[in-house]
Amino acid sequence: MKKKIKILRIIPSLDPIFGGPSKTIFDTSFMLTKKGFKVDILTGEQKGSSKKNYIRNINMFKSNKIKIIDKGKHSLGVYCFNLAQFKWLYKNRYKYDYTIVHGLWQFSTLMARILLKKKYFVFIHGQLDPWFKENFFKKIKKKIYWFLFEKNNLLNSKSILVTSKGEKSSLDKTFVNTSGIKKTIIRYGIFKPKINKKRALAKFYRKFPKLKNKNFYLFLGRFHEKKGCETLIRSTKIIEQEFKDKILLAGPQNGTNYERKIKELSVNYNLDKKIIFSDMLTNEIKWGAILASKAMVLASHGENFGVSLVESLSLGKPVLTTNKVNIYKEILRDKAGFISKDNVDDFAYILMKFHKLKNNDLKILSRNANNCFTKNFDLSIDKTNSLNNLIKKSLCVE
Repeated sequence: MKKKIKILRIIPSLDPIFGGPSKTIFDTSFMLTKKGFKVDILTGEQKGSSKKNYIRNINMFKSNKIKIIDKGKHSLGVYCFNLAQFKWLYKNRYKYDYTIVHGLWQFSTLMARILLKKKYFVFIHGQLDPWFKENFFKKIKKKIYWFLFEKNNLLNSKSILVTSKGEKSSLDKTFVNTSGIKKTIIRYGIFKPKINKKRALAKFYRKFPKLKNKNFYLFLGRFHEKKGCETLIRSTKIIEQEFKDKILLAGPQNGTNYERKIKELSVNYNLDKKIIFSDMLTNEIKWGAILASKAMVLASHGENFGVSLVESLSLGKPVLTTNKVNIYKEILRDKAGFISKDNVDDFAYILMKFHKLKNNDLKILSRNANNCFTKNFDLSIDKTNSLNNLIKKSLCVE
């Protein structure tokens, strides 16, 4: 019997409040198991909490093909130091053919360099985006850590993993010197969701009865400066008189300064009846929101991928976003939505342009959105640059 390739994935948390990686880790892990791999996920969560609270793809766990190992809460804030993780990895490091570390600026990449000796990849998840150089103090802090630790952590990896040509080229313009670090583009995406559309819509409208039979645009994501929600709100104000639709902004309600800022902005602009804020939407309600929406909006200032955009495309919903999102060229090429620069006037222009489209034009965009997803982001379609082929190729080279 052929020996299964064993993969370990390391991430501080699978909680979806931290954004897209948790969703794509589940889907890409499921893809690996379908190709015959054995996948375990090591987290810095309390024992059992990942599986109990955050699992979004039930089918994976009915088959027991993926094991989640929670090693207790990490410490030192965002650095996510976790001695229990370190001890566990030290004892189990030879059980795996390769490890994939998710994220930068945390203890896990240093842990991998110490224990795994060139047997790991690092998924950078947009954390070297040039946008981060806008914050002077964070940039200086990260440059110091880069010089002391992080660059060596990445130099000693098999490769860092990026999700598009756009993300790879952006590393030439970022705030640290990435020369000498191997960079590999891999096919990234999700599985097309299998949902009961009627039930998903019913659940969504139960939560948002005032949106039934209304046209609205949808934002799904964290309320973070990168996401450009203030651009979206200001754009809406510019076209307020002609723009009759509503906008639903859904994300974790953490009470951050930025969240308070955009909510105050909406009130100050007298848009609080047009712009609706919601907590994070998950499971069928989330898919119901996408199905009910007219389009997905993301006025981002910097995005390595854009999971919410891909989820929208998977259901045939067009997207309105900026050229700071690294998959914008695929969207533009396949005519699956509209692209603007990341400023208020340009985003207002594409909002109004989309708003004026006739039903026939919307149907064409919907077909294009489906095609864009299938061609570029559907994990059920194997490609030469898929994660499983990268790992197999690396094993053959050794």
